[in-house]
Amino acid sequence: MRMVEALDTAQRDGEKQDPRFLTSVARGFRVLEALSVHYGAMSLTELSRKTDLTVPTLQRLTATLVEAGYVEKEPSSKRYGLTVKTVDLLFSYLSRNQFAERAWPHLVHLRETLGVSISMSIPLQDSMIYVHRLAAYAGDFENTLPGKKIPLCLSAAGRCVLSQQPRQVVERYLAQVTIPALTPFSLTDPAKILAEIDLCRVRGYALVKRETSPGLMTIACPAMRGKTAIAGISAHVPLAGNDEEAFVAKVLQPVVSVSHALSAG
Repeated sequence: MRMVEALDTAQRDGEKQDPRFLTSVARGFRVLEALSVHYGAMSLTELSRKTDLTVPTLQRLTATLVEAGYVEKEPSSKRYGLTVKTVDLLFSYLSRNQFAERAWPHLVHLRETLGVSISMSIPLQDSMIYVHRLAAYAGDFENTLPGKKIPLCLSAAGRCVLSQQPRQVVERYLAQVTIPALTPFSLTDPAKILAEIDLCRVRGYALVKRETSPGLMTIACPAMRGKTAIAGISAHVPLAGNDEEAFVAKVLQPVVSVSHALSAG
């Protein structure tokens, strides 16, 4: 994972020097990414602010994406949103990814054994992407959906991934990345986040309370490929009615066992 490089503004499509690079394709993906993180449909003006593309350029890009079936335009408001066709991309990834397939029975067994919600997420640039989410209780609908992105530095799994990097690399990363407050309890001070990552490096797991979801407590351990963290295995419970010490004592060793089972030398 190249955290610092992912933040390099020289990666922007207008500055690409590779003759094989197609600016129009990159811009189309910027539109899709903007729509994917926005709640509800977006106007061309909103897309322009989010993507730094001009409205005339966006008119051509959205027309192409509508024709391709990945974006739809609301007739009354002239706003744009993603279509169900984008779900097919997630299905294609999950159904053909060998690591996701190998992890599934381990995660199912973990949920059945512990009786808590279980997830697996994978790092991508400065986010963790949920690949599997197995709910054990009737919680927030959004918290059951795969594909959701959580900032690397806020999620328990992300802090596990960051803990496998040299401390100096993590410091540089935290100095450059924008840290959003997902809840009123999210840590946004880089020094405090660094302390949590240091703690994870020492004890081998990360514990997060209410930072990504107001009522949730999460413990995570990294799955490794050599010296690189390739995924985070997490257990989640509602904070109400669950004691932190008892939660760690109950789930830590089973989560560690699964993360080891999914690690490769």
